[in-house]
Amino acid sequence: MTAYPASNLISALPTLFDTHGEVDLGATKAAYAQLAETPLDGVFVAGTTGEFTTLTDDERLAVCAVAADAFGPDRTYWHVGAASTHQAVRLTRAAVDLGARQVAVLTPYYYPASESALVTYYEDVVAAAAGASVYGYLFAARTTVPVPPALLARLAATGLAGVKISGESTADVGGYVAALAGTGLPVYSGADAEFTEVVAVGGAGVVSGVSSALPKPFLEVRDALRAGDADALAVARERAHRAVAVTRQGNLAHLKAVLELRGVPASGLRAPLDPISPEDRRVLEADVADLL
Repeated sequence: MTAYPASNLISALPTLFDTHGEVDLGATKAAYAQLAETPLDGVFVAGTTGEFTTLTDDERLAVCAVAADAFGPDRTYWHVGAASTHQAVRLTRAAVDLGARQVAVLTPYYYPASESALVTYYEDVVAAAAGASVYGYLFAARTTVPVPPALLARLAATGLAGVKISGESTADVGGYVAALAGTGLPVYSGADAEFTEVVAVGGAGVVSGVSSALPKPFLEVRDALRAGDADALAVARERAHRAVAVTRQGNLAHLKAVLELRGVPASGLRAPLDPISPEDRRVLEADVADLL
């Protein structure tokens, strides 16, 4: 098989909360320190998996700073995307002041931003980053802001260093890769289970929420892709697909339950999602035993 030596695995990290719903920086630090022992290529902090929409700006920055301490500034992507240019710029400046070298920026959300507004948004964030790398983050299903490939090429020209795309098929990711051909900018997908397919269409790798709790099978996929080892890849892909399935495609309550199995203090959710049931917890414990 073809080897893909540039394949990267970036984990999207959860944020942990105490029994009162407050950010638990101690538990978050413990979870990040444990994951930092693995050879991930990077971590994506305070994104969808990190429940960023439920965090204050100060909480987001604090969680990102904890990640940077654990993984180092070169492996940490601080998510600073916001509903307004004003807030995204403010977060970007604060992150850079705290030592961020790479920021990820979701498009504005809720309001259907126009093309010109999107260009201005990224121009202003790139300027505020003052030399730090800025990665675009597209998630039309959650933001109501679609960015077709031709528009992404226009946004990239504002000075982006790369892009993460969530909620789109691998074929669509290939379209974004083609739109950025010749720029050298990496295109990442949020599709945990499609690591192999993403790199086959020219993607740089995946930003994986499931790997934040179950990194081993995804690291196995990455290493098999880099080595061009078809036999190892077949085994690793089956394990990664199983990790996605048993966590119900990265359901936050299931991911946090897996972290508990790894010895991380228990955490609830701030997002308005159902907690894991006792029965599902028992099933999950059995299902992930050989994936930990």
